[in-house]
Amino acid sequence: MIFQRYRTWIRIVLIVYWSALFIGTHAPTVPAGVAEVSDKLLHYLAYGGLAFLLAMDQNARGLLTWRRRGQIFAVVAVYAALDELLQIPVGRTADIRDWVADILGALCGLGGHLLFGWGIRRIFGDAPTQDH
Repeated sequence: MIFQRYRTWIRIVLIVYWSALFIGTHAPTVPAGVAEVSDKLLHYLAYGGLAFLLAMDQNARGLLTWRRRGQIFAVVAVYAALDELLQIPVGRTADIRDWVADILGALCGLGGHLLFGWGIRRIFGDAPTQDH
């Protein structure tokens, strides 16, 4: 597998990304430049990135199957719901539309990972996924 040699780096990027996502969504105020961008677009991209990185992490460990993709989606969906609820104590609002953007982003992140893996296989001829 192509990604095995990068699994430590992929895990580090995942941990840093998820930590930054948590901190960013729990800051009491939104930075001025960020406030100008669509809130739903930010949610979509952030959770798409999270799902993509989770899939990369599992792929690098040889654990990515269709079932695991479903588990990744479920974890991201539950985390997104909890993330919305945990924003209330810091003075931000929980919004079901943010959660919908989160899960749509997660679906697209997983789909993007499939396309990424397909492209890698086309270019390098090595199967980066272990689909069963």
